[in-house]
Amino acid sequence: MHTNDKMPAGFLPDFCRDSTLLLVVVIAELLAVVLALSSWPLAPFWRTLALTSLFVQWIALSSVAVLCRLRARLEKLSPAREATFAYLIVLGLTLLFSVLNAAFFDWVVHPNAVDLERDLAFVLRNAMVSAIVAAVGLRYLYVQHDWKLGVEARMDARLHALQARIRPHFLFNSMNTIAALIRSRPADAENAVEDLSSMFRSVLREGEWARLGDELELTRHYLALETLRLGERLQVEWALDIDEDDEELPIPALSLQPLVENAVYHGIQPNPDGGCVHIAIARDATHLRLRVENPQPQVQSGPAHDGQGMALGNIRERLELGYRGAAMNIRAEPERFTVELSLPLEAADARNDRR
Repeated sequence: MHTNDKMPAGFLPDFCRDSTLLLVVVIAELLAVVLALSSWPLAPFWRTLALTSLFVQWIALSSVAVLCRLRARLEKLSPAREATFAYLIVLGLTLLFSVLNAAFFDWVVHPNAVDLERDLAFVLRNAMVSAIVAAVGLRYLYVQHDWKLGVEARMDARLHALQARIRPHFLFNSMNTIAALIRSRPADAENAVEDLSSMFRSVLREGEWARLGDELELTRHYLALETLRLGERLQVEWALDIDEDDEELPIPALSLQPLVENAVYHGIQPNPDGGCVHIAIARDATHLRLRVENPQPQVQSGPAHDGQGMALGNIRERLELGYRGAAMNIRAEPERFTVELSLPLEAADARNDRR
């Protein structure tokens, strides 16, 4: 919970969504089963379950309809007022349907067996059950939303950690490269400045999501700068099995470039003979797959770098936190090091669920 112990704004879900409606129906039916079991074997189970399900579902569906209808107005209220109104709506509809149910059985089904004491007990019992279930449900929604805020905060922290790591690293290497090229190759130096500017513009872009095309552009700017620094030691092989429309696909920001940087920094730079970085991107019916391969240097020249675990660990945790169904596979072979990201296409819609 937040330190101010206040509920985050907009913690109620969108009750107009089909997925939310289905969840409410399932939970209401489970509640009906529990209530039917509590009266069994004193009453016929299936008859009791049918009547209880009808009654509970009427309340649940009516509550969803009202909350959906009033969603725009409720969101304008403070979180405490929003929760209070939602609680009163559920409780009020429960009392309404309980009174109507009791009146229907007294005046239509059994007009000669009216029992006001029994009717009052029925209404109060339903009100108490509704009050408890609604309180537990609102508490669950609050905890879930608070957890989502924590997940987003951790994702932001991981993203900022990657950005903070990229800035000084690229700045120092790129500025040294540009300084060395200014007199001998001024045109290349000018291109390097443009690549550096475009790259930092992409890195500093706000948001946890980016277009696949933007990630490809960022990676190409990075490779252009590293090619000037490493020369013929760095070779790049692209294998893009995607359409032009696929470049509009949303993927987590800084997913591809750190993998390529990892390949250059740990696979090419320590190797006196250099090597080839293989970048493959393909899409099938359900997944987008990004694979980066680099050679494993047999002899490590200079001190080992410590950034590899941080970069891969940050990407892995960001995927686990905010991209349902994503996977990172790492294969360290004697001569090759491969990292592959598998991103389910349907999970990209998760970015629209943040409330």
